[in-house]
Amino acid sequence: MPPLRAHTKSRNGCDQCRNRRVKCDEQGPPCSNCTTRELKCTYLKVAAARRATAHLTPPSSTSDVPRPLDGHGSPTAVPGRAVPTAIPVPAPAQTNSFGIDNLELMHKFATETYESLCISDSEIKIWQITIPTLAFKHGYLMSGILALASMHIATTCEPPELALLYYETGLQYYNRSLTPFRNAIDNITPQNCDAVFAHSIVMIAISIASPRLTVTKDECASITENIVILFELLQGVKKIIQVTKSWIKLELFSQGEFWKNTPAELDTDAEAALTHLSELNDQVMIGIYSGQHLINKKVIAHLRHCYAKFARSADPAPVLAWLAAVEKEFVDSLRCRQPFSLLILMYWGVLLRELDGQRWWARDSGRALVSELFDALRCVDARWERALAWVQRKMEL
Repeated sequence: MPPLRAHTKSRNGCDQCRNRRVKCDEQGPPCSNCTTRELKCTYLKVAAARRATAHLTPPSSTSDVPRPLDGHGSPTAVPGRAVPTAIPVPAPAQTNSFGIDNLELMHKFATETYESLCISDSEIKIWQITIPTLAFKHGYLMSGILALASMHIATTCEPPELALLYYETGLQYYNRSLTPFRNAIDNITPQNCDAVFAHSIVMIAISIASPRLTVTKDECASITENIVILFELLQGVKKIIQVTKSWIKLELFSQGEFWKNTPAELDTDAEAALTHLSELNDQVMIGIYSGQHLINKKVIAHLRHCYAKFARSADPAPVLAWLAAVEKEFVDSLRCRQPFSLLILMYWGVLLRELDGQRWWARDSGRALVSELFDALRCVDARWERALAWVQRKMEL
C-alpha cells in the first residue's frame, strides 16, 4: 500500500484565496498572494467556521479528569501526572449579527478612519484616543464610530459581496445609535454633551457617505433625503453650541476661529453667484412667501460666510458648520420640498464637492446631491436660469 501523501492544501486560507481556489500561505492578513495583488485580505470565512465548530471540540482528556481535593480545597497531585496550572483564557471576540469582528472595526477607526474627521493636527489625539474612550460610556457614540469604520472598509474591500456586508454592518450600527442619540439631545448635561457633539460630527460623515455606498446594492438612494434627515437631527445639536458651549471640553472646530465673525474675501465668481442667489430670493420669495424670504436671506448670508471661510482654510469645518447652523424653519421648508430652499441646498452641494479629494466619506457626494437637485429644479422657474447655469458650469454637469 503506497504511503499517504502529506496534505498540501491550506485549511485556514484567506477569503480571497479561497474564492480564487489558490493555495494561501495562511500568514495574513495580509497573505503573500493578497500583498502581490494589492487585495484586501480577510479571514471572515475561517473565523465563522471556527465559531460554528467550537462547541464540537472535544475536551482535553487530562484536564477533565476529576481529582480529589486536599484539606485546603485544592486539587491533589496524581502520581505520574502534573497538576495543570490554571491559565486565563481570553474572552472570544465579539461579533455583530453580520459576523464582523467589532475589534476589527475599532482597529480600523483608531488607525485610519479617525484621520478623516480631523480638522487639524491638534485634533488627532482627540479623535484617536479621547473619543473612543468616551464611547465606552455612551453606546450611541460607540455605535457611531463602529458604523463609520465599517463603511470605510466597505469603500475599499473586494469582492462586492464583502463590501456590501461591511456597508450593511455600518448601517445596522448607525440605525442602532439614532434613538439613544435623540434621547441624549433632549437631555443634554455636562456629562453627555461631549459625546453628543462628537457623535453629531460622526453622523454627518455617515449621512454624506451612505447614499453613495448603497450603489453596491443597486438601490436608488436619495442623498437629498439623507441630508434633510441630517438637518433635523442636527437641530438638537445647536443647543450645545449656542446654549451649553461652555460645557464642551473637546477642542474641535466649533471652539476655534470659525465661529468668530471675522471678514473674509471670496473669489469674484463665487461672490457674484451668491449675490445673484440673494437677489433671486428677493424677486421670487415675495407676497405669501415673505416669511420664508427672511429665513432664506439669513441662510444665504451664512452660506456665503462658509464659502469665504473655506476659501481661507480648505477643511471640512466651514462645509459641515452650515448644516448645523440653519434655522428650523428652513429645515421645515426642505422637508416640504420648497423649490427655492432646494436651490439653496444645491449651492451648498457645490461647496461639499470641494471635499472630494480630502475626505473619503465626501467623495462624489457633492456631485450626487447637485445632480439629483439639478434634475428636479431645472424646469421649475425660468428666472432661475442664471443660477442653475452657474451650478452646471461649476460641477461640469
